[in-house]
Amino acid sequence: MKIALVHQKYTSHGGTERFIFNFARELLDTGHEVHLIVGKVDEPIDGRIVVHKVPVIKFGRFLKVLGFLLFSQRVLKRHQFDIVQGFGRTIKQDVFRTGGGCHREYRKNVLRKIRNPLSRYFKLYMPYQLLILYIEKKQFLRGNFRKIVTVSNQVKKELIANYHLSEKDIEVIYNGVDTKTFSPHNRGRYFSEVRKRFCIKLNEKIILFLGTGFERKGLSFLIQAFAILKDDCPDTKLLIVGKDSSIQKYIHFSEKLNLSGRVIFTGPQSDVRIFYAAADIFVFPTLYEPFGNVCLEAMASGLPVITSKVNGVSEIMKGMDYLLLDIPTDTETMAKKISFLLTNDMERKRIAYAARRIAEQYTVSLNAQKFIDLYQQLRKN
Repeated sequence: MKIALVHQKYTSHGGTERFIFNFARELLDTGHEVHLIVGKVDEPIDGRIVVHKVPVIKFGRFLKVLGFLLFSQRVLKRHQFDIVQGFGRTIKQDVFRTGGGCHREYRKNVLRKIRNPLSRYFKLYMPYQLLILYIEKKQFLRGNFRKIVTVSNQVKKELIANYHLSEKDIEVIYNGVDTKTFSPHNRGRYFSEVRKRFCIKLNEKIILFLGTGFERKGLSFLIQAFAILKDDCPDTKLLIVGKDSSIQKYIHFSEKLNLSGRVIFTGPQSDVRIFYAAADIFVFPTLYEPFGNVCLEAMASGLPVITSKVNGVSEIMKGMDYLLLDIPTDTETMAKKISFLLTNDMERKRIAYAARRIAEQYTVSLNAQKFIDLYQQLRKN
């Protein structure tokens, strides 16, 4: 099949971006012709991919999104594809994958809960936010898609509730993980290397957080939970991997809680697998998450995962319900769950083994095959 993948960026960083990076490779390896309609390329690109680069307007997020939307549609009109699959801020396609979830729900769960009324109003009604709402409404109008793919049942329910879609319009395909790249075997190779690099002793435990956009992903609540248990778990470090425009705010916050030297900020990292390999548990108390790829990567790496029930990945964490947070802002409960895993070596190892077994059922190859099956079904109809 001749398949077009439409997204603003092609890179190996970020959830949707990493998905496209791996997905394109799987499609190519199974004999399909892949075209990439993209505004920006940050990584060496597979020579087998046909790239259609569209102009990028660099003045602000509003114009960048609007420009890509208009220019990408022009490219699609000039070519014939068997399947057009959109990601993110696109309107008309055969298959639309809602990797970012439902924006209306994000506004309810995150933006409307901002305490400062001026900041809340600004973030809710800034032109960029209103543009995203407009695009989302258009995406789900009948005639602008043939099938919608959600990454969890949580997102499927949100779309039905917000846009009155039919269940038949939506297919749930959980994300996949590269179980070779993210593997417990990495521990023997990278465990000492990472600890030496960040001055962490070999006998110390590491709580790992990984992601961008610290506010939505609940980092401040994790830091508070760590402050609660710091005396009970003295030989423990909190390792924070990722970027955020307000990173200094979180550094100052950890210092205010007397966690200097106990909380380590690494900044963005190109090879995140080495951090999973060096850690003992992974904590991701997100306020809203369609499906946390980082949680699946952690599970594939053999780490117990503590996350919130509003994270779509919780749907596949069978037998690990007691590690899920009903309320991601409940720092006392979070601290108890972290402490339990850190102080119970046998239980931590048991969960680590079970997590890896679950991840093996959600590989990138199986994920890609489900999309291919869907494409073939659409072509028959």
